[in-house]
Amino acid sequence: MYRTFYHLTADPFNPHPATDTFFISSTHKEAWYYLLFGIDTQEPFLVLTGEYGMGKTLLCLQLLKMSKEKGIHRIEYIPTTNEGYGGILRRIATNMGISPLPENEEILQDMIHDRFRAEKDKSRFYLIIDDAHELDITTLSKLKYLSTFSYDEFFPMVIVFVAHPSFLQDLKTSALSSLNQRIKRRYHLSRFNLEDTKNYIYYRLLKSGATGIPSFSDETIQKIFEYSGGVPRLINNICDTCLLIGASNHMASIPPTVVEDAKKLVEGSLTDSEVQALKDRDSGAAPGNIMDFPEDTQTADIPAQVNDYSNRMVIDEYEQDTAPPEVYTPRKKYKNIVSILLVVILVIAIIAVLSQIFIKDNDMFPFSSSKKVTTTERPPVAVEKNDVKNPAPIVEKNDTRIPVLRDELPGTPSDVPLKK
Repeated sequence: MYRTFYHLTADPFNPHPATDTFFISSTHKEAWYYLLFGIDTQEPFLVLTGEYGMGKTLLCLQLLKMSKEKGIHRIEYIPTTNEGYGGILRRIATNMGISPLPENEEILQDMIHDRFRAEKDKSRFYLIIDDAHELDITTLSKLKYLSTFSYDEFFPMVIVFVAHPSFLQDLKTSALSSLNQRIKRRYHLSRFNLEDTKNYIYYRLLKSGATGIPSFSDETIQKIFEYSGGVPRLINNICDTCLLIGASNHMASIPPTVVEDAKKLVEGSLTDSEVQALKDRDSGAAPGNIMDFPEDTQTADIPAQVNDYSNRMVIDEYEQDTAPPEVYTPRKKYKNIVSILLVVILVIAIIAVLSQIFIKDNDMFPFSSSKKVTTTERPPVAVEKNDVKNPAPIVEKNDTRIPVLRDELPGTPSDVPLKK
């Protein structure tokens, strides 16, 4: 519903793990270093723990993806422990190309060992077991013996246990004490802090095609962090519900009050594990500590597939672009006004600079120059006699001839001059 309203290309807070939305928090980055270090040093056992919803499965999928891209094909991911030890052996045998597969576990295990011995390249096999805390003691004991197999001082099996913190308590039992001793290092995924929570929310929005809408205020993110306790799955649940409420009310920005309404809806749909995570949060229980984490792993390089550029400074990249027409966004209106003002100021500044350059080079506007300017007065124009402003009225010509004296004398021609 809200995908159409907010013009999103995907669900930003999809609960299913996907490697293309792998967010590298500070704790996930260290966990990744730990896994790479353990694989490079060829340790037989690695243990990665974390509470429900912390992204353990996503780390497994990312490790599986990176390994195959690097050409490591002898790697098997066990997503569920329901298959038992026999199911795990069949997965290993199928990956190694062993066929046909016997039903007897001991025979199948011997066939796997024989295949290792027959190979001259001595390549290792990586086994990633998710939800290892659900394995029974018998299966764990058999896995220990599987990993201890060696030939020519070479141990081909590397097992990565990914589990809930309760798995560490299981390892302390007397039946698994030898397995516990063989685990040299282990790492625990701690919860997000407030900064990681904020970056995570905007990272997921960016990955879903959002361009500034919807947005979460700092107060809203603070409430989401307090409610979720920094657990990514709970962050997804509350943010997804917030967007659903926001879209139904035509909200471009999610206010803190919506978080309270979303909390009531989410609490009724939590699983038992998520409820337990909330109880741990409310009780102030410590999320766990890093055990024997080597400092030299900090020099390891994060693969390009993991070191996504958009995972850094994601808040700065989350800029508003095109908002849905039905969403009221005053911030965009103010932003456009400021942009127009900046353009006008820039044009005025350019005109002023060009004017100064033009005046200085051509000296065409003396009023703007600092030099003293001398002016020459124009001489007065002589006024012709005929140039009379108010000419006298024209007198009509009188053609009446006035007789002269000589005309009055009889016998005297008028054209003969008189003698003096």
